[in-house]
Amino acid sequence: MVEIPMVDDSSPETLRCTVCLLPMQYQSIKNEKFVWQCFKCGKQYYVSKHVDDNFEESWSPPR
Repeated sequence: MVEIPMVDDSSPETLRCTVCLLPMQYQSIKNEKFVWQCFKCGKQYYVSKHVDDNFEESWSPPR
């Protein structure tokens, strides 16, 4: 019998870009959401202050 390992679903220590896999950097708060951005590809994540709200992503030109 093969033992299946438990899944580690704890919160990550850093927020990583899904394209570049580099750590994203916190920018500001806009419309009650925290803005995180990848400076390599320009991808942005909008993370709500409220737990029940959605998580959004968008693109912007890299700096």
